[in-house]
Amino acid sequence: MRRLIVLLYLLAPALLSAQRKLDYQLQVKADLAKKSFFVQGGFSFETDTAAADSIDIVISKGVGPVTLQLQGAAAVMDTSLKASGDIIYRWHFRSPLPVGTPLHFTCAYERGGAPAFQFYLDSTFCMAGGYGLAWYPQVTDGAGNHTRGTGTIAVTTSGNLMPAMAAGTVSVKNHTYTFHYAQPDIFSLYIGHYTRQEYKGQLSFYTYSLSSGIDGKDLSRKSAAVLDYLSSQFGPLDIPNFSIIEYPDYVAEITGIGGASILGGVVMPTGALREFNYALFGHEIGHQWWGNKVLAAGTKGEEMLSEGLAQYGSLQVVSHFDSAHAMEYRRTGYPGYINDQCGLGYLKNVAAGNDEPLISLTGSNGHTIGDSKGFLALELLSNTVGKAVFHKALRTIGDQYSRGGITWDGFQMEVEKAYGSSLQWFYSQWFERLGAPAWQSSWQQQQNKLQLNITQKDSIYQLPLEVLITYNNGTSSLQRITIRDRNSQLQLPVDGLVKEVQIDPYFKVLHWDEALTPEALAQAKVVRVLNLRREQKNEEAMKLAQSYIKEGFPDDQYGVEYTLLYHMGRIAAMQNKPAEALAYYQRSLQCVSRAPDLLAYTYYRIAQLAAAGNDDDLMRWAAANAVKADAAHNKSGGMEAKVAGLLASTVAKTK
Repeated sequence: MRRLIVLLYLLAPALLSAQRKLDYQLQVKADLAKKSFFVQGGFSFETDTAAADSIDIVISKGVGPVTLQLQGAAAVMDTSLKASGDIIYRWHFRSPLPVGTPLHFTCAYERGGAPAFQFYLDSTFCMAGGYGLAWYPQVTDGAGNHTRGTGTIAVTTSGNLMPAMAAGTVSVKNHTYTFHYAQPDIFSLYIGHYTRQEYKGQLSFYTYSLSSGIDGKDLSRKSAAVLDYLSSQFGPLDIPNFSIIEYPDYVAEITGIGGASILGGVVMPTGALREFNYALFGHEIGHQWWGNKVLAAGTKGEEMLSEGLAQYGSLQVVSHFDSAHAMEYRRTGYPGYINDQCGLGYLKNVAAGNDEPLISLTGSNGHTIGDSKGFLALELLSNTVGKAVFHKALRTIGDQYSRGGITWDGFQMEVEKAYGSSLQWFYSQWFERLGAPAWQSSWQQQQNKLQLNITQKDSIYQLPLEVLITYNNGTSSLQRITIRDRNSQLQLPVDGLVKEVQIDPYFKVLHWDEALTPEALAQAKVVRVLNLRREQKNEEAMKLAQSYIKEGFPDDQYGVEYTLLYHMGRIAAMQNKPAEALAYYQRSLQCVSRAPDLLAYTYYRIAQLAAAGNDDDLMRWAAANAVKADAAHNKSGGMEAKVAGLLASTVAKTK
C-alpha cells in the first residue's frame, strides 16, 4: 500500500428494497475476552413479488448451530454456502404467497470470533460490517441484493467497551446500548474502548475515537462543514445524526479495509484520522448521496453513479475549502490522499493497458478509473453546463430517485433537462469512449494577433479550452476557445510581446499533458504489477516485477525500480517470507531515485520485520528513519504514532 488509505474500499453497493417493511428486533451479547458474539431476536417483513415461491435469509457462518424459525407460512428449508462463508437459508413455500404476506422469523446463534471479510474480533475490538458480511440475518431479493431494514439493535458489552453504530439514535442502560433505526439501513457494528464526542451542526455529529491523538471535536467540526457544504450542492439528507468511527490501524492491515462510507457515517483507521484530509472526507461524505441516498438502477454507469460522483463531490470540497490544491488534485493528486486518483493516475493506467469506458467499468476499475478519469469527466460536464445547472440536476435526482434508484440514462436525461439542450456529443466522447484527448500546438505572433494552431493527435474531441498568454513584461491574459476538428487555426487578440502560450494551463480537461506523459509511460510497469496485486494474483505480480528488475533501469527519473522493490517486499511479506521481504526493502533504499510518499513506509516495514525477528538495533534504526522521512513528507503517513505503537508492543513482548 502506498499508505494506509491507498487500498481504500468504499462499501456502498447498490442495495435495493426487495421486501417491504423489513424490521428487526435483535439483541447482541458481545464478550470480546471470550471471543463470543451472540445474536438473537426476530425480524419481520411483507413479501414482494420475488418472494412468491421462496425467500433467502443469509447468515454468516458461526461456531455453532443456527436456530432460525419461520412463522406465518408453511415452508421447507435447505442451505447452501456462499464463497464469502455466509450461509444461505432458502425457504421454499408449499404454495405461492400473495404479495404483502407478513412473515416473521426468530433466530439465535453464536457468531464467534472467526475472521471474515469485514468481521474481526479480538479482546479489545470488534468490527462487524453489514455491507460485506451477514453478521445479522439479512434478507435478499431474487437477485441476491440485501434489503435495508428498520428496527432496534440492543448491544450488551462488558467492562468499559462501547458499541458504535451510525445513522440511528441510541439510548443506554447499564452496559446495553440500544440503537433505533427509523429509516431502512444496512447495519454495521463496531465495539471498542471508545470515547464519544458530540458536535452540534445542522445535523448532530459524533466522533467515536479510540486514540488519544485523535481530535474528535476538530474532525466533527470540519466534517460538519463538509456535509453542510455538500448539502447545499446536492440537496438535504434525512438522517438523525452523522458518526465518524475509528478502528485500529492493525485491523485495517489484517482485513485490507482502509475505510468505508456507510449511511450516516464514515469509518476510518486511526492513521487516516490524525489529520483531516478534505479530499478523503469529501469523497466519503459524498457517498452519503451517491451510493447511499441515491442508488444505481442497473449496471450501465453504475460506478459513475457511486464512485465517480462521490469523487466529484470530493473535488468540490477541495475547491471550496482548499482551493490552492484543486489543480494539483486534478492533475497529480491531492496531498495525503490516494495519489493515483487524478489525471496522472488515469494516464498511467492507460499506458499500462488498463482502460474501460466509464459507462461499463468492472472490478477494481470502479475505483481505479472511476476515481481518476470519472470525476474529471464529471467536472468538465459541470463546467460545460454550468455548476448551478449541474447541481440543480443532482438535487432533482436526490429528490426524485432516492427510493427506486436511477439508471445511467436517467441521470444523463436529468442533466440534459436542466441544461435545456442535447449533451449526447459530450456523453459519447467522455463516457462511452476509451482514452483521453492529446494535442500539439504551435503559435506565431503577428503584431496584435496571435496565430494559434492546435492539432488533435488521436481521436477528435469537442473541447472547451483555456489559453494562458504570458507577455515579456510579466503580465498575462486568459482566453477561452473551443476546438472541434483535427486541425484548428485560431486568431487571438494580444496586447504586447508574447513570451509563452499554454493550452489548458490549469488542467481542467483531462489530456495527455506533455509534462505528465513521460512519467505515465515510465510508471506503467508499476501499475501493471499493482493491478495484479489488486486481483489477488501475487505470484504473477512478483514474476512480472522480477522481469522488470532484470531488464534494468538505465534512466530511472521516477523511482520505478524503487517502487517495484517496495511492492515486491509487500508481496513477500504477505506470503510469509520475512527474510525475502526485508531484502527487497533494504535493496530499495539503495536506489538513487526514490518515491517520497513510500520512503517512510519502507523504513516502517523494515522496523516491523526487525521487531518480529527480535533485531532491536535494526528496528530502532528503521523506526527513527521512518519518522524522519514522514516529517519530510508533511507527516502524511502518521509515522510518529505508528512507530510509538510498534515500540510499545515490542517493549510489552520483552516483559
